[in-house]
Amino acid sequence: MRKSFLLTGTLMLMIWVSISCYHYDDHNISISVSETKSTYKMSAHFNRSKTKEVHEYMDKKLGYPNNVSFVNSEIDATLTLQDATTFYIRSYPGELEIKLDKEKNSYEAYERVKKMCEGIKSVVAGK
Repeated sequence: MRKSFLLTGTLMLMIWVSISCYHYDDHNISISVSETKSTYKMSAHFNRSKTKEVHEYMDKKLGYPNNVSFVNSEIDATLTLQDATTFYIRSYPGELEIKLDKEKNSYEAYERVKKMCEGIKSVVAGK
């Protein structure tokens, strides 16, 4: 009987620690931007609760003018918008990666995506 109490207590402690670690990681924010002569890339890991806000911001900046919505979507694809902007996007709750090939897009498309990515930083940070 004592062994089952000890085993149950240990198991409950392990579950609590696992949940605590997961909950803590969900509040970490990591955003990286890299740019070369030919590519622009942004990767972000953020609180899952900010996902809808990030997607709504993306809709406002890229989606609405191009009849696309990112809200409530999990995406891992290369998208081509109506204005011929083409980029890779991987988006899951709390994660976002965007890669744009500068050579395959206009300067205006590059600027629009870059400006959107800079705005995403503010959305994620809650500013």
